[in-house]
Amino acid sequence: MNCSRISKNLVLAACTNAVAGIEPEIILLNKADINSVALKSGVLSEITLKDSSYGVKYTSAKNAFEATVALNKGTYMNSFTHGVVCRVFSREQQTKDELNRLANAKVVAIVKNLDAHNDETKYEVYGLESGLVMTDLQFASTDGDGVVYTFNLGSDDNARESELPASFYKESLATTEAALTALLAPAA
Repeated sequence: MNCSRISKNLVLAACTNAVAGIEPEIILLNKADINSVALKSGVLSEITLKDSSYGVKYTSAKNAFEATVALNKGTYMNSFTHGVVCRVFSREQQTKDELNRLANAKVVAIVKNLDAHNDETKYEVYGLESGLVMTDLQFASTDGDGVVYTFNLGSDDNARESELPASFYKESLATTEAALTALLAPAA
């Protein structure tokens, strides 16, 4: 198989402009807690977590999160780096504790795109193959916009991804959102 051979005609222009950005919510799963995934043609339809494991959902202000992908041009093979930038507006101890744990974690991030043209690509999964790690955390006491911390989750230099982020879609948008909610901790 020649991985660099393009294989079919694609329409690379849409009839309308895409809406940039992601929703101010992100689901994080510990990479080690993922038991299995159902992936077909780049689309995930299911993520199964190990027993007693669950993901966490972070929410923030509009435009507080960004998702990025970059091609890493290699000598022998190309790869992609996935990344998510998160801005935090809280200085509570619970927030600090979570950031301390996240600094040592390897996670998979599920984001919700603002663009609503296609339900099948509404959700995307970053770091599915190798996971994301905290690559940076900044605090500036002079930030006048209310941002307390800004942190980046990204591909490790020695653990990049072989493909763009996978879409997460299961039958319909409602079924997809139910499957994602099922990944979260039960309400206390």
